[in-house]
Amino acid sequence: MSIVLLAKALNLSVSTVSRALNGYDDVAADTRQRVVAMAKEMNYRPNPGARRLVSGTTRAIGVTLPMLEAGDEFIDWMYSGLLAGVSAALDGSGYYLFATSAGSRGMESEMALYRNFIEGRWADALLFVRTHTNDPRVKLAQEADIPFVTYGRTESTEPYTWIDTDNEGAFAMAVNRQLGFGHRRIALLNGPSEYYFAHLRALGYSRTLQAAGVEVDPLLIKEGQLTVQSGYNLTMQLLNHPNRPTSIVCAVDSMAFGAMAACRESGLVVGRDISIIGYSNSPISPFCDPPLTTIEHRVFENGRHVGDALLRLLNGNTQVASGYLERVTLVPRASDGPRNNVQK
Repeated sequence: MSIVLLAKALNLSVSTVSRALNGYDDVAADTRQRVVAMAKEMNYRPNPGARRLVSGTTRAIGVTLPMLEAGDEFIDWMYSGLLAGVSAALDGSGYYLFATSAGSRGMESEMALYRNFIEGRWADALLFVRTHTNDPRVKLAQEADIPFVTYGRTESTEPYTWIDTDNEGAFAMAVNRQLGFGHRRIALLNGPSEYYFAHLRALGYSRTLQAAGVEVDPLLIKEGQLTVQSGYNLTMQLLNHPNRPTSIVCAVDSMAFGAMAACRESGLVVGRDISIIGYSNSPISPFCDPPLTTIEHRVFENGRHVGDALLRLLNGNTQVASGYLERVTLVPRASDGPRNNVQK
């Protein structure tokens, strides 16, 4: 039903009904209560397009999510946890999150979606995830003067608000653990280099090896998609090398699962003959055979920080242009361990 019919039933002007429903102070409390009660009785629902035209706001925050490389899943568990944290922070604020995906069509398609958000005024703020080293989405939002937060960092020198986990520190932690077990041939299965998180993880890996006096072997560094299949394929390449690694550090747990499968297929016992460590502490990691040693990055808490930052920006706090780095923790299990004597 329309607001016109609601106003007619109340014998009030459309303007008064609209202002009462939107909580304006210039409407008497008893009038507001009467309007709200009648709206419920008549099952009135405001038209979001009309509300946007009147108020100039949508109360929406837009985000596009990366589709899994296999193309058969819209969202993985990590982004589910992140968005749950964002939604928890927004709860009760009057703002809501809506998400879509550009699929596997690349950054240009994603940029087109964000331009639609901005030009069509479909969102009051934006969230960018899986940031690129040089990310055009940041410049787009800055030029449009629309509030935004990134989950992840970029190399942009312009101030903006970001939330991230300590990727460099995480992979320094992972490599130090393997060094402590006596490993020196430590491989890295990383994500695509255009993503800034992959750059930071490679830094943590290489700097830690160098600090320990271990030469960084480019043949032990592999880039691929963040999938089980990619982890399997890359590990098979490593195992076919005449001087193969004794330890593999993986960018995500999914790649570690693939690495474990490749090792088993090659006759290696994971945790004894070869050491494998993941990242993200996915729900499956405790139930692998053997259970996967991994690094926890508190994705739900990251989402809450993202939501809090968005609300501060939407409330006009321009001092929020800064970063928040979430610490990581090691989750030791059975998939990694001391270097086996037969590999010396």
